[in-house]
Amino acid sequence: MVRLETLRLPRRKLRQPGAWRRLRWLALGLASAAVTVVAMLPAAWIAERVATQTQGRVLLADASGSLWRGSATLALSAGAGSQTATVLPGRLQWTLAFWPLLAGTARAVVTHTEAMAAPVAITATPGGWTVQSGAMRLPASLLEGIGAPFNTLRPDGLMRADWSTLQGSFSGQKGDGSGMRGHVTLRIEQVSSAVSRLRPLGSYRAEIDWSGAGGGKLQLSTIAGPLHLEGSGTLGRQARFEGTAHAEPDAQTQLTSLLSLLGRRDNNVTRLRF
Repeated sequence: MVRLETLRLPRRKLRQPGAWRRLRWLALGLASAAVTVVAMLPAAWIAERVATQTQGRVLLADASGSLWRGSATLALSAGAGSQTATVLPGRLQWTLAFWPLLAGTARAVVTHTEAMAAPVAITATPGGWTVQSGAMRLPASLLEGIGAPFNTLRPDGLMRADWSTLQGSFSGQKGDGSGMRGHVTLRIEQVSSAVSRLRPLGSYRAEIDWSGAGGGKLQLSTIAGPLHLEGSGTLGRQARFEGTAHAEPDAQTQLTSLLSLLGRRDNNVTRLRF
C-alpha cells in the first residue's frame, strides 16, 4: 500500500505576500516623506545656491516662500569679501514647476515687481541652462555693487538691459560667465556721478557678446553728452577694459577732476584701463 504524506510548505513562503505589502507601504511612506521635505524647502535654499554659484556677486536677500513659489530682494556686490551690496528696489518672484523635475529638467518663471515688464522663463538640465530673451530696467546705482571704478564714481541714472536667448553650461568656473552664449545690450541714460557737479554726464551703450568658453566681449560707446567714453574689453576669468575718455570743449574745466579719477592723461584724452 502506498503511503501518502502531507506536503508542507516552508512558513516563509506563506508569509511572503504580507512582507511585500509591508515593503510597499514602507516605500510609499519614504517617498511621501521625501516629497514633503522637498515641498517644504524654503526659498532661502535657492538664495544660498545663487550666492555660491556667483561667488557672492548676485544675492537674494530677505528670501521668503518656498522652493516652488518664492520671492527675494535682488542685490549685487563685488563678490566674496565685499562689505557692501547695492539693492534693487522691488521684489524678484519665481515659480518652479514640479513635474518636469521628474525628467531631470527644472523650469522656472521669474518676474520682478519693479524692473521687468514681462516674465522670463529659465530652464536648467544637468548639461546646462537657457534663459528666455527679455529686458530689465535698473537704476545705474546698481553698478556700485560691481566694485571699481563704479564704487568710486557712484553713478546715478537709468539702465535698460535687453538680451537675446542666453545659454550656458555648468562646466565652467563658478560665476565667471564661461560657457555662456548670447547677446546683451546695456543702455545707460542720463548718467550723473557723485564726484561731478555737471549733470548729466551723458548716455552710453554697452554691447556684450558671450561666445562660450572664451567669455564675453564688451564694446562701449557714447550716445550723447559732454563726457565721451569709448573702449572695449573682455568679461570672464580674465576681465579687462581699455578705452579713452574726453570732455567736450565747453565742459573740460568742469570734468577735469572726474577725468583724473578715471585714468592717466595722454595728450587730449584720458586713457582708461580697468
